[in-house]
Amino acid sequence: MIMNIQVSDSWLREFINTKATPKQIGEYLSLCSQSVERIIEDGKDYIYDIEITTNRPDCLSVYGIARELTAILPRFNIKAKLKEVPVVKIPKIHEGLPLEVKIAKSDLCPRFTALIYDNITIKSSPEFVRKRLNQSGIRALNNIIDISNYLMLELGQPMHTFDYDKILLHKMILRESKEGEEIITLDSQKRILKEGIMVIEDGEGRIIDLCGIMGAKNSETDENTKRVLLFVQTYNPMKIRRACQSLAFHTEAASRFEKGVDPEGVVPAMERATLLFKQWCGAKPAGKLFDIYPSPAEIKTVSVSGEKINQIMGIKIDLKEPQKILESLGFETKIKTGFIEAIVPHWRHNDINIPQDLIEEITRIYGYHNLPNVLPPLTSLNYQKDPTFEWEDKIKDCLKHWGFTETSSYSMVGKNLISSPQDHLKIINTLTDDLVYLRTSLVLSLLKVIAKNKTEGEIKIFEMANIYLPQKSQSLPDERMKLGIAVSGKKYYEIKGTIEALLKELGIDNYQFGPCNIYKYMMHNGEISVKGLPVGIIGEIDPGMLSEFQIKTPIIVCDIDLPDLLKFATKSKKYTPLSKYPPIIEDLSFTVPPQTYIGPIIEEIKKTDELIKSVELIDSYQNTRTLRITYQSERHNLTDDAIKIIREKIIEEMNSKHNLFLKKVKN
Repeated sequence: MIMNIQVSDSWLREFINTKATPKQIGEYLSLCSQSVERIIEDGKDYIYDIEITTNRPDCLSVYGIARELTAILPRFNIKAKLKEVPVVKIPKIHEGLPLEVKIAKSDLCPRFTALIYDNITIKSSPEFVRKRLNQSGIRALNNIIDISNYLMLELGQPMHTFDYDKILLHKMILRESKEGEEIITLDSQKRILKEGIMVIEDGEGRIIDLCGIMGAKNSETDENTKRVLLFVQTYNPMKIRRACQSLAFHTEAASRFEKGVDPEGVVPAMERATLLFKQWCGAKPAGKLFDIYPSPAEIKTVSVSGEKINQIMGIKIDLKEPQKILESLGFETKIKTGFIEAIVPHWRHNDINIPQDLIEEITRIYGYHNLPNVLPPLTSLNYQKDPTFEWEDKIKDCLKHWGFTETSSYSMVGKNLISSPQDHLKIINTLTDDLVYLRTSLVLSLLKVIAKNKTEGEIKIFEMANIYLPQKSQSLPDERMKLGIAVSGKKYYEIKGTIEALLKELGIDNYQFGPCNIYKYMMHNGEISVKGLPVGIIGEIDPGMLSEFQIKTPIIVCDIDLPDLLKFATKSKKYTPLSKYPPIIEDLSFTVPPQTYIGPIIEEIKKTDELIKSVELIDSYQNTRTLRITYQSERHNLTDDAIKIIREKIIEEMNSKHNLFLKKVKN
């Protein structure tokens, strides 16, 4: 997630010595690093509104931006020198105010430091501090709280202050929460925790901190505070991210922790805080420095060849130039027989891993604007366009032209709508109770759309999207593209006609509609198959399921597996010349026994004689089915006697094979 920070020009110049104008700083920083979206004039000062990319948490601070500008400005012939951060060394105190710290699992908190300050005087912060906090979008409160916010903005290191005397038994345990535990945070909101969220409890089991996000109300500093416990630490970024999602709660500190905070910057931040506590609060350390750092980051070295640099940048450049650029960014480098070997600075430890990362650093400081505008060479002309997308677009166009509306819905469904949770994949971090399981059909999604669009008129909708079928042999599901169609208030055979028209548009003619087993949510089901391969189903939604959605009108749905269907799609056309002789059309009405499928009967009638060109179901009432039969010859006009012979053959076969009785003939 991209994040914006606001940095004042006066604050920035406390850490960089340069004569660059605010306009130059904004322009050149945008060209080579983070984008300055706007510069706001604020009296005699200027505010830079800077967009920071997700991979650069080291730039989420005033000092981080100053460090970047120290490398960038000299590329534009503007001198720039980075200043040291004013700090005070923390004295070694062997005996002082007591504190016991325990971390349940080392992977929760890579580095944890804590220090107690005594002789605190609570008052307003200096005016320049209040102004800078306000310019950055943070409300100034008092000198203690302002120190933690000020240093988070200045150094990119979130920290938290506790009233030391409110920590019962002066004991702190960092652990994961249990399901259902509660905390009232500093904003006076009660939050119910899910299992696995990082918290700190005191000696009597009270939760006093929602780690990396916000402290608890029961340990906050106030006007009566005399002693303060300062925390400066890093946390597992994934844990912070999941906690924020679980609680639907985000803070400035959490936004930094979830991107990764440099553990090597913790102690310098504590030393900077110690100086400010002395200057702004008249306080001094009153206990030993707790520094729990079980697994310090190892030194990382990345190498890249000059050949690779030239290849990717598209220019020839002497290795001394990339070496100079990397060193300006804080890398320690050596040139070895055509290679640059670079030791990654600690503040870029998580960002620089492979040779291409080094080339990106070299290129951006060299200037993308300085690279030649050359199109990359074409390596192959045998590009084959995937026809699947064309077919999908064609299907959508057809349905839209036939009066259907395309819908787009969530891929998740609620647990109250599925009868077999074991056949669905469950979402770990659910957004709501209505979005718990990944869908295995589009039917429920379409019904939800119809239910939300209550109307007395006809609804014709479709959706083309993935379903997710669990796979026992692997953790990832089988993602299948499906076409779902739903229509209210229509008869089955009318929707069947839509499917037949769609199949013809796809060049598919060898299709059948036949009986199938009872499909979940449906009754009166029909199976759609092409050359004997099932590709979908069509049927009426069971009234019991409709009542779950409070839908009162009958709903016909169709569910088609697109990958299976599109195997048979073709653009090739078969030319059949129009006959010079007119067709003869007649309607035959039959009395049909109950539970008789009409599809196989139509296919059988078509095979009765070669003069039969088409057979269509045009009406259905109780146990009567009316079929429209078209006869035509390519060689001569048909006579009534010739038609009579074919008709009698049809009637005889339908009666003997299927117990159908003719009611009437209409020409």
